[in-house]
Amino acid sequence: MQNQLATKQESYLTTDQIQKSVMNLMQALHNRNDIFGNPYPGLSAEKQTALVLIKSGYSYRETAKELKKNHTIITQWSKNDPKFKQALEQVKTDIQESIRMKTILPQLSYEEKTSTSQMNEELEDPSL
Repeated sequence: MQNQLATKQESYLTTDQIQKSVMNLMQALHNRNDIFGNPYPGLSAEKQTALVLIKSGYSYRETAKELKKNHTIITQWSKNDPKFKQALEQVKTDIQESIRMKTILPQLSYEEKTSTSQMNEELEDPSL
């Protein structure tokens, strides 16, 4: 019985061990920006919100209105904050890529259907 008590006591973590474990976990989570949804580290929450709104389709004017700022704020930030400017350029690039993919995918789907139809015809009639 005495041995079982000693084993149970040994299995409990000390307050210091718990604090160290929690700190290690918090540091690991903090280093993973993707978990916290922080795609634009180094920018204020307001600027990050602006970028998210723009990426989701809001115009600069609509974004400023949502932020309750002057309609020129996005332009001001892009002129005065190099990190914001770089992030905004990335957002613009992402939007352009998304638009390109939306126009390319239907074409690829059509080409795939056409080529599949041709292959089926060739299988049915080998003289083609």
